[in-house]
Amino acid sequence: MRSSLRVAKIFGIDIYVHWSLFIILVFLSGYFYVSSKPFGFADLSEIERVFFSFFASLFVFFAVLLHELAHSLVAMKYGVVVRGIMLFIFGGVAMMEEIPKNPRQELSISLAGPAASFLIAFISFLLSNATSGGVSTFFLISAYFNTVVAIFNLIPAFPMDGGRVLRSFLARRMSYVSATRISANVGKAIAVIMGIFGFFFNIWLLLIALFVYLGATEEEKIVTMENILSRFKVGDIMTPNVLYVTPDMTVGEIIDLMFKHKHLGYPVVENGRLVGIVTLNDIMNVERSRRVSEVMSRNVLTITPRQSAFEAFKIMSEKNIGRLPVVEDDKLVGIITRSDLMRLKEILEIIEVSEWKRSS
Repeated sequence: MRSSLRVAKIFGIDIYVHWSLFIILVFLSGYFYVSSKPFGFADLSEIERVFFSFFASLFVFFAVLLHELAHSLVAMKYGVVVRGIMLFIFGGVAMMEEIPKNPRQELSISLAGPAASFLIAFISFLLSNATSGGVSTFFLISAYFNTVVAIFNLIPAFPMDGGRVLRSFLARRMSYVSATRISANVGKAIAVIMGIFGFFFNIWLLLIALFVYLGATEEEKIVTMENILSRFKVGDIMTPNVLYVTPDMTVGEIIDLMFKHKHLGYPVVENGRLVGIVTLNDIMNVERSRRVSEVMSRNVLTITPRQSAFEAFKIMSEKNIGRLPVVEDDKLVGIITRSDLMRLKEILEIIEVSEWKRSS
């Protein structure tokens, strides 16, 4: 999360702010500053305009945080690990390790966010009627905003809550994978319609449509990969008898190995134990005479032969790496790469298509 900053920890959940959030904060502050009631503070004095415009823009994302916290707390109730909440230009996202495949649980988690937004909207509306001046406008803006957030998130399109609500209903009548594919296709169709309207009327709607389309595509991809790769253990598809290097070898020798074997990374082994990994990125612009021990990465992510192939895929995707050493009893027993996983997926898809053609 290099492009984000951890700003707080609530209920054990790390809260991150992405740099893009500051763009929308400036935009919202300016919008509230120049707009009249009920969408801004232009009718107030200069000091009040600045004060309320700034804090109204902050409260918008505080409300988004409460929306995501509601998702997270319900998810944690079901045993889901929440790695954090990210606030960014399009809102927020609760980073959960895995969404439950139980339709009832997924429905509860998905509806928690919109329910929290509706509650904030209702309370804000009551407070706007009980106050006056800038305070009343502040709460009225909150009421409008949270109502829009709740309704927008119930649109049946990934990655919004409505996409998960739709899947939870469909998953009661069909497989989880089929439910995801239908929900993702509905989301893509909605994104295309939004994109067309956005192209002619509102550039922000076009950007949101792109976000929705990519989110739906990614959700379908992840669930499809899980369905395929969860059938296999890492030990079933890893490459055993791994070609490794030692810490005392030189960068020049590593370059020669890369040319010879066409691999871009090698485990570093000393006395039978994995001590690091060296990749092409590690040796770029480095003198050929330097030792591997000087340039290798020591904090190596590993996996065991008994873990599922999908777990390997998740680690590689989250950490943006291309390979994982396979370790058992502190000893290197193999290596698994992103290419191995993609080839397995292609082979299984071809086999499934062939079987479908024969049966039809």
